[in-house]
Amino acid sequence: MRALRLRSALAAAFVLSLALPVAAAPPSPAEHLRLPVGADRTLADWGQIVSYFRALDAASDRVEVTTIGTSTRGEEMILAAISSPENLANQRRLREVARRLADPRGLSEAEATALVGEGKAVLLVTCGIHASEIGASQMAMEWAHALATAEDAETKRRLSEVVLLLVPSLNPDGHRMEVDWYRKNLGTRWEGSRMPWLYHHYVGHDNNRDFAQLTQAETKAISRVLYHDWFPQVFLDEHQMGTSGPRMFVPPYADPLDPDIDPLVIREVNMIGSLMSMRLEQAGKSGVISAWAFDVSWPGGSKNTAWWKNVTGVLTEVASVRLATPIEVPPTELRGGGKGLVEYGPQVNFPNPWRGGTWRLRDVMDYERVASDAIHEYCATHREDVLRNMLAKARASIAAAAPGEGYRIPMAQRDPATARALAALLVEHGVEVKADSTGDAWVPLAQPYGRFVREMLEVQRFPEVKLVPGKEIVAPYDVTAWSLPLSMGVTVEKGRLPESLRPLGATGPVPSLPSGTTAVALGPESPERWKVVAAARKGGAVSILPAADGAFAAGTIVLDAAAAEAASRAAADLGLQLAPLAAAPAGAKPFRAPRVGLYKPWSASMDEGWTRFLLERYGFAPLTLDNAALRAGKLGARLDVIVLPDVDKEVIADGKPKREEGAMRYFPDPRPEYAGGLGKEGAAALRAFVEGGGTLVALGSSTEYLVEELGLPVRNALARVKGDEFLCPGGLVRLDVSPTHPVTWGLPTSVPGFLDGPLAFQTTIPGAEMTREVLAAYPADGRDVLVAGWIRGEEKLARNAAAVALTLGKGKVVLLGFRPQHRAQTNATFPFLFNSLAWSVL
Repeated sequence: MRALRLRSALAAAFVLSLALPVAAAPPSPAEHLRLPVGADRTLADWGQIVSYFRALDAASDRVEVTTIGTSTRGEEMILAAISSPENLANQRRLREVARRLADPRGLSEAEATALVGEGKAVLLVTCGIHASEIGASQMAMEWAHALATAEDAETKRRLSEVVLLLVPSLNPDGHRMEVDWYRKNLGTRWEGSRMPWLYHHYVGHDNNRDFAQLTQAETKAISRVLYHDWFPQVFLDEHQMGTSGPRMFVPPYADPLDPDIDPLVIREVNMIGSLMSMRLEQAGKSGVISAWAFDVSWPGGSKNTAWWKNVTGVLTEVASVRLATPIEVPPTELRGGGKGLVEYGPQVNFPNPWRGGTWRLRDVMDYERVASDAIHEYCATHREDVLRNMLAKARASIAAAAPGEGYRIPMAQRDPATARALAALLVEHGVEVKADSTGDAWVPLAQPYGRFVREMLEVQRFPEVKLVPGKEIVAPYDVTAWSLPLSMGVTVEKGRLPESLRPLGATGPVPSLPSGTTAVALGPESPERWKVVAAARKGGAVSILPAADGAFAAGTIVLDAAAAEAASRAAADLGLQLAPLAAAPAGAKPFRAPRVGLYKPWSASMDEGWTRFLLERYGFAPLTLDNAALRAGKLGARLDVIVLPDVDKEVIADGKPKREEGAMRYFPDPRPEYAGGLGKEGAAALRAFVEGGGTLVALGSSTEYLVEELGLPVRNALARVKGDEFLCPGGLVRLDVSPTHPVTWGLPTSVPGFLDGPLAFQTTIPGAEMTREVLAAYPADGRDVLVAGWIRGEEKLARNAAAVALTLGKGKVVLLGFRPQHRAQTNATFPFLFNSLAWSVL
């Protein structure tokens, strides 16, 4: 009887189960988007990618999508946490375990061992920071779907041991722009062509050069994930590269190596890269190279900065196509080049070269998928090693410092506002910063990010590694100097930590002005003052001292009471003191805001973008000027000053980069509406503008355009120098400054300037129609020119100028041969640019 009742109950349960709704299986990308993802000439845009990941989240308990920030142009930035349902349910605890292992201070050995046993490997994978390198963002959808739906034991093991943090794009603005441009040109002769503007609103390809200064919204968002929210132990950044070399780069990296990076980082990177290359070879993917091109000496990129913070940062680079359009690469076009592969052919780091043929978006995605699976496999198989290594690296960083060793950032210095900004930047990096009773900031070295602190606050000397006997060293991949105190113009001192320190405080209340105050003064020393001036203009009158007046230096800003009230919050937040005055100095002159124009060529310029970002950030509101706007003339009616960013003179003149002798430089014709440069009309308009009273400011290479077109009494002394005689790939050099000119107000007599090319001025006596004044020069003896980084032939800079001011007709010209606003990182020399703008209305 009991058996009969049991059978009846089971039958009823079965019938009931048929009536219940069955959970829909997570859709594939192709099913959800109704799009053959990965097919030739097919791309999912950013809205479609977000839609797919949201759908996957809704359908799978292995995927949880969160918003990590908002992009520069307002797009949602998402992160998909992919792991077992149990891990996702327990993610708060797993984050805490990762945080404690990343900062093990106070942990006993028993507690640390318990955390290693409890924790999961946290793997961050980022895609598409360079938006035209679009394959990984498409692959990410397929990878996520596979992990959400697979039922095999191996996938479940990986999901159980690893929390994968998958970011489908670190540049959603650029992703949307690239897809829109591609779709617009599909089926035309411009299919797969480059856009005539940057694929990040401000910084283009340099968005992966922002991880020291953290200026961009996207950089800040992923930095929070890395060093504040999740503390991943392993980080894969997926990229693409050129078309005519190897098919894929995976680590090991090439030399040189910064010795301050923990050796465990390098060992783990090498193991991961070796597993990737083996899995790729097993999958029949030829053309994989290691120990090539990409070195381990520069902390500017996303995964690069992580090396000094104990994170195992891994880079992959896959050969590109024309976005989603296939390319044909015959064997005769395959080339080597760069350190590690002089000639294209088999060698130890490149045992199976690709032989040429058709290369598709699907190939890009497949190579990336194999490598992504391999790093996931590594983290799962070596979960305990990954966690123990993080613990060991953090402990080693702490132990590397002597007791009480640290850095002091005094607030009583020439530019306290930028000093405060430096302390705040370190906090944003996850660095522990404290304050003493005087308000000075102290940075202990005995902390998990102590290696990073030392790297960013000390002076760099690029390691001169030679692979074979001889004079040639292994060339740097990017710049060779990144000392924050030097580039920002902040005094930082090594010292012993005081006994009593407190957490670095937030901004205090706005100080009240004394009774009887009718105006306030703001000195010329800090570039941050221009933010205060921008706020002040919204409330009252702004004046400037064109000459020293008693205790006040030339260039001092004077604000009336209403302007001071409008600017008081901004000044307090920045740490700038407004000196109260019973009456404004008699010599103060009204100072209106300069009307600023910024040239934007159709050959997309990162320096234009960085300059635009900086001018907007400091309140100068630049007007973008394309070729047509300049050629139209009558520029003085709406502008006081025009800035030409660091752009080659050939691009400015006719829109095409210079063709180097003997080099293969082919540039397809752009769409007609984006073709050409200023031409003769634009050059004539610029001359009329300056002769009529306007000001032209040229940065870097664009100085050579003005010298030629305006016939200025200046020449580039290094124009014909060969690379084996002079080479400066990006270093800080000493500038001797003449501080009495309006362009140099507030600057010290010596300042580090960023130089990244063979450009130094020789001047001569001008005709009666113009004047010239050297604003800054390289040391006359040619010695001790280099402040940080690396340079060859520094003596060739001797007795040459770095910055020159001229008058021409009724107008003015400023030539800045170095990079005063390089990547918005060189605060120490921002005044050269900002003061040039101010000079236009004085």
